[in-house]
Order: sequence, then C-alpha cells, then structure tokens
Amino acid sequence: MIDKVLLTPDYKAIEKKLGYNFSNSELLITAFTHITFANTFSVESNQRLEFLGDSVLGVAVAEFLYNTFHEREGTLSKMRSNLVDEENLSKLITKMGLQKYLRVAEGNSDELRNLSSVKADLFEAVLGAIFLDSNFHTACGWALNKLGIDRVNAQKKVIAKKDFKTQLQEVLQKSGKKVKYKLIKEEGKPHEREYTIQIFIGNKAGAVAVNTSKKVAEMELAELTLKDFT
Repeated sequence: MIDKVLLTPDYKAIEKKLGYNFSNSELLITAFTHITFANTFSVESNQRLEFLGDSVLGVAVAEFLYNTFHEREGTLSKMRSNLVDEENLSKLITKMGLQKYLRVAEGNSDELRNLSSVKADLFEAVLGAIFLDSNFHTACGWALNKLGIDRVNAQKKVIAKKDFKTQLQEVLQKSGKKVKYKLIKEEGKPHEREYTIQIFIGNKAGAVAVNTSKKVAEMELAELTLKDFT
C-alpha cells in the first residue's frame, strides 16, 4: 500500500530544503510525482516540468558562461554539459535530501528514488515548477545558487571533468603548439613491461616518465607539464 505521507507531501519540509516557497502548491506536488505514481493514480507526472526545467537550466548556465568566459562556442558547450550533467544534478538532490519525498508507485521505491537519472530529472522538474511559480530570473538564480557556480568554481568543476592530457592539449591550442608523447624505451618481461615515455611540446623535449602503463605514463607527463603553463 502507498505510504500516506507520499499522497500528501510535506510541503513545509520540502520548501525548507529547496529554499523556495511556492505560491501554487500544485506545482510542487507535480514536481515530486514520478511517472509510476502518476500512472497508478491517474494524475500528472513531473515529466512535462522536467522538460521545461531542462530548458531553463540550459539557458541559465549558458548565459552565465557567456557572460563569464570568453571561449569559443564548442568550449562553452562542453562547459555547460559538464556543469549540468546527470551526476551533478543527482548529487544536488541527494545533498538537499529531497529524493525521499518523490512519489513513486509500489515496488522498488527506494531503489527507484536513488537512481541518478531519476534524481537528475527531479531537479529539472523542480526548476520547471519554480519557473512557472515565479519567473525566469528567480528560477535562474535558484538554479545557479544550487549549482554553486561562480567564475572560479565553474572553472574548477569543468577542469575536474577532464583528464590531464585533454587539459594540456586545450592549453597548448591557444598558443598554436602541439604535444607528442614518444616511446623512448621498452623493457622487461612480456607480463612485466616497463615503458619510458617522453613528452615533446613542439620540437622541444620535455620530462620523462616510466610506468608499466603507457597511458598512465602519458597522463603523469601531461599533469607535470601543465604546471609550467598554469
């Protein structure tokens, strides 16, 4: 049987965690209604709000990045994608402790509520609801606040998503330089091979790394070399 608490969400508790008070409580209810619950009780699910919230979130972050960074379109797109991906949105819902209020049908309710995709959808649905309940400016402000991004944090979060080789390549592209990783030496038994790799920036030889994995050695060299450009 469905928990009565889920039939009547604790508005006050949810609003406190959200840091936003709804004028229209129906929007809040819908935002916390999963499709499984909606199909069981013939009510509206949060999917339409999720669709709307996804668009609001995209514009909010795009505007922030446009006004903050003077990068090319491709780079800005990657930055936006990294900041609003499923993992980040899911973590925000977990941090606020909101997944337990999601109304779902009987069955593996806890398992469903804790799926990253479901939590990310919930974040977007809530944002969509806030947008309809208030205005674009308020919704954008709420989203950026929950994402916790300013110029410094945005840069850190984006960089954290990239490996060192990608970071180095992007840094060097600005100066027109190219990076190469050259195998200098390979030795040891077949199952215990050690690879000596050297990095080259243009025609200039750089540091050398030794590892049982070529990939790891190259990553170590990229991380080391990055320090010379940051």
